[in-house]
Amino acid sequence: MHTVHRSHIFQLHTLVLLFAFIAELCYTLPLYSQNKSVQKKSTASQAQPKVKKNTPAATKPLNTPSAQTTQKQKAGNTSAIVIDNNQQTLKIGMSLVETDPLDLPQWRAAQMAVEEINAAGGVLGKKLELVLATSPNRQYDKVYPGIKRLIDSGITCLIIPEGSELTIKAANLTVVRDVLMIATSSTSPEVTSLKDNDLVWRTSPSDIFQGRVVAELLDSLRLKSAAVIYIDNSYGNGLFTNFRDAFSKKGGVIKSAIKYPSMTTYRDYDFKEKLDSLYQSKPQAIYIISDIEDGIKITMQSQIYGFFTKDYKPQLVGCDANYSNDFLFAVNPSVIEGMLGLSYVRPQNYPNHEKFIGRFKKFLQESKDTSNYAFNVLDGLVDDETMDTYASTAYDAVYTLAFAITKANSTASADVAKNIRLIANNAPQTETINPNEFAKGAAALQKGKRINYSGASGPVEFDEKGDVTGGTYTLWRVSKGRYTVNRIVTFP
Repeated sequence: MHTVHRSHIFQLHTLVLLFAFIAELCYTLPLYSQNKSVQKKSTASQAQPKVKKNTPAATKPLNTPSAQTTQKQKAGNTSAIVIDNNQQTLKIGMSLVETDPLDLPQWRAAQMAVEEINAAGGVLGKKLELVLATSPNRQYDKVYPGIKRLIDSGITCLIIPEGSELTIKAANLTVVRDVLMIATSSTSPEVTSLKDNDLVWRTSPSDIFQGRVVAELLDSLRLKSAAVIYIDNSYGNGLFTNFRDAFSKKGGVIKSAIKYPSMTTYRDYDFKEKLDSLYQSKPQAIYIISDIEDGIKITMQSQIYGFFTKDYKPQLVGCDANYSNDFLFAVNPSVIEGMLGLSYVRPQNYPNHEKFIGRFKKFLQESKDTSNYAFNVLDGLVDDETMDTYASTAYDAVYTLAFAITKANSTASADVAKNIRLIANNAPQTETINPNEFAKGAAALQKGKRINYSGASGPVEFDEKGDVTGGTYTLWRVSKGRYTVNRIVTFP
């Protein structure tokens, strides 16, 4: 994902996105102003805000603050149990980047999960509330204030959908403040190695698997030399390192590894010097690890500067960010014809996911608001498969937290963390709980039973580092201007 998974929107669609999100902002700003009321430290009571009723024709887009003032915790003391009888809701925070096409479906899926859980009786007898902090773009200085406000308001559990780089930077704040964070589209292996006191989790898999699969792909094609151009951030560095190690173990040779800076836009950036070094040794394969805009420019300039000739054209290999309509439509079809790539996708032929998608589409149709219009616009810019994949990881993050809070009888971050594996991982004598079965799972937990939440994104099994242990990749190929699926790879 980064998702793409970590993608910037290509400039051709900027005007469309601005229009869509202006509509979205007009809708969410009043609600955001309401949310700020619980972020100010105060002991005065507040008037009950009006809340749109959840009817089949109009679902509540964002849960609003409770009527009574919640008991705030002092900064640095968020590990204390925060459930008390004065709280009308249990709050989970979520960060949202307004201009990221993948953040919006993740937020909507998280909303749907909250509504399902509340319809099933809520968590420990209280309604679950999703508190949103918005930012205009992925720059950390823009995202940081919203995350800090959520933490200052007393929130101990946070969902972050913005990808690896922001997850790692946000951890510098959340871990110190003793806040549990679940990332839903972060795939960098660097997330695994964070010193996080078991407080950073993710429902999307590590790119350590993607790097291995790409190495196996080149080996199966008997391509023994490769050059890699990769973005210098946590996603690019992590994926490159794991590919390099796996490829070398199979006898492959990395002839050159060229990294380039991570930038907000590459409109004025010239890759000529980087490409000179990349193609100098004429490797059999070129692996591009990029976001969308830079991936487009790397590929286009490879042709413009004459690196592809009648006698030499290497096998191009892309990452998940190259699996998008923007990339496909922007690059000369003859340049990327035959290009191969790997992308994390939703599970195939998996009943839980298929049922989730059915409910999610109905949920969006019944939500009569401007943000649904924005979703429909973005739906044409990013492929449905990618959007559905990360919507399901966000949905699973909410259920994971809700069940862990139920088992812990606490929203304290340390208590929740201790119980995540106990409600998600399969073990002897566990009761399998599927999506939209919160009442069943909560009842089992209250009877002292152990449950195994089997999610919408796949079996949600966490290892000792807080990473999910499995997932699905699609091995794609560009053929006649379209993506075709060569095969599906499931791991482990």
